Amino acid sequence: MRSRCRWMLANLEEWVCVLLMSGMALLGFANVVTRYLGYSLAYTEELLLSMMVWITLMGAAVGFKRNAHLGLSLLRERAPEATRKALAVLSLALTVGTMGAVIVLCTLYQITDEIAMDTRSQALDIPQFYYTLAIPIGGISVIVRAVQASIRNWPQLSRD
Repeated sequence: MRSRCRWMLANLEEWVCVLLMSGMALLGFANVVTRYLGYSLAYTEELLLSMMVWITLMGAAVGFKRNAHLGLSLLRERAPEATRKALAVLSLALTVGTMGAVIVLCTLYQITDEIAMDTRSQALDIPQFYYTLAIPIGGISVIVRAVQASIRNWPQLSRD
């Protein structure tokens, strides 16, 4: 049981992405079919847009976890060890700083304002901050996976 929970946590973002992509495909298909039949599911656009924000941030976290983000590896691999380590620290600092700023600003201003003004979504009339929560939650996930990847990759920076 413990190993299953550990595995689920280790792959949480992937599972969220799978569920979101499946939901997006089903909603999109349903919308196409109903429009062909003369009906319109207007709310699907709202849901699909929200799901896209979630999947973008979760996908970014998966990218950090798998070292799949683009980088200037040609320069980094040819640099001395000290430079490689400095670049790794700088990269992590910029990632954490940027996502941290996005999380703080989104939470302090966007979500707080949406709650205070009781902003509701147009199609489904649910609180807008439910959708906006994707940004801080996804941002935290990106930070966690970036730190984990940096720790995991640190020993590889020492080889010459």
